[in-house]
Amino acid sequence: MKAIGSFFLFAACQLCIAVGDTNIIAVSEWSKPISLRNDRLHDEAIRGRLLIVQGMEPAYGGPPTTNGAMTFVELQNVTGACCDGIVVFFAVTNLHCEVSDATGKAVPKATGGGSGGRGPFLPCWVNLPYNSTIRLFVNGGRMNPLAVYPSGEPWSHWSIPKSDTNTYYLAGTLSLSTSTNSSLPPDDYQASLVFPKTRITRGDVEQAK
Repeated sequence: MKAIGSFFLFAACQLCIAVGDTNIIAVSEWSKPISLRNDRLHDEAIRGRLLIVQGMEPAYGGPPTTNGAMTFVELQNVTGACCDGIVVFFAVTNLHCEVSDATGKAVPKATGGGSGGRGPFLPCWVNLPYNSTIRLFVNGGRMNPLAVYPSGEPWSHWSIPKSDTNTYYLAGTLSLSTSTNSSLPPDDYQASLVFPKTRITRGDVEQAK
């Protein structure tokens, strides 16, 4: 499994970009932990949360701008027994989000394609040591209008213009897998994180600037 993990991390982990504490537009509460079994057959407790932050990707080569926004997932190993880590299979297309209005009604997505013609990033194995947190890049977008993505696919998103005074709520799930025998697909152990509902308003966006 370690060999497979190294291959995917170096071949496909352009999506696993860690960033510092930047201006946060929206952040969910931590999910309830899920249980996944590592390659030593020990059960690990993993929780996660969603973030949208102001900023541009390191690969951005355009003119200077403050209109960038990026979506991340954070994973945290909160296992109570010291001190194992775990390698999990992370795919941005396994993220499924929903946006609703204050009445609970689903909000329609904007029409139009994603930027740059880039598809979703490839999946990778992610090493999550004991009592550690990692921030994983899902998608890049913009602040005005704010682009909120349902998954790692850049062709579909919700759009919240600067003039919109409504309150919206973002919720979602992320399926994670692990394997004890290096199999692909890694379907030995699978569970889904459920991200608590998070408020998004234009006031949050303006405050992040």
